[in-house]
Amino acid sequence: MLEAAADWVFVPPDAEDFIGPDYRLTLYADRASVQWSATERPLEEVIAEVRARGAVRPVVRWWVDGRTTPLNTAEVLRQHGFEEVEVVEILARDLANIDRMDLGVPEDVEVRPALDAESIYRAAEVDSEVFGWPGPPREHLDAEAQKIADGDRSSLRFVVEVDGEIAGSAGYTLAGDVVRLWGGCVLEKARGRGAYRALLASRCQAGAAAGATLALVKGRTTTSAPILRQAGFTAYGTQHCYQA
Repeated sequence: MLEAAADWVFVPPDAEDFIGPDYRLTLYADRASVQWSATERPLEEVIAEVRARGAVRPVVRWWVDGRTTPLNTAEVLRQHGFEEVEVVEILARDLANIDRMDLGVPEDVEVRPALDAESIYRAAEVDSEVFGWPGPPREHLDAEAQKIADGDRSSLRFVVEVDGEIAGSAGYTLAGDVVRLWGGCVLEKARGRGAYRALLASRCQAGAAAGATLALVKGRTTTSAPILRQAGFTAYGTQHCYQA
């Protein structure tokens, strides 16, 4: 599962993606991110190389998990000014009998796929507000809408409505027989109402209907991971994100 999680990297059209023999570095508009690393070189040398490649980005992020080498990578990163900023669990669930999944979602909570441009824009706005990062450029969202209009539904956003207002969003991407669940978030005013659970159930059911047999998700240990475990997901490992 950790290998499947490491292969799961979001690379938008305006990003640069470098895959070397001992690390993968994605250069986003607002950050450089080492997605995985496994090196026999002195780690100080690799850190310097990564910083040089991402020099124009304001921050560098480095993901560490059970497959990372050397084993003291986290310690060396801290010695070079990195701090742990996020911890996520890698969780998965078999989608057999997912149609029977009952998470106790209230009747006044409704989920629908974002199939039109306006719904996609709103989903991205909620995502940006909750996670505190810049949203995708409008042209990227327009491209999403066009792909859907052309019949490609392999990657979709979903929105959840509480009391008739959009209160959260999430997404999924089909990758063979796996559905990757991403971006689940709910506005603070609507939390505790079952919105996250509704987004989770809807995406699992939609993924199964599209032919997926396994759902894979990365859940923050302090927020979504406990809900995911209660929903029948099993944790297979942890990823730690360090930032400088």
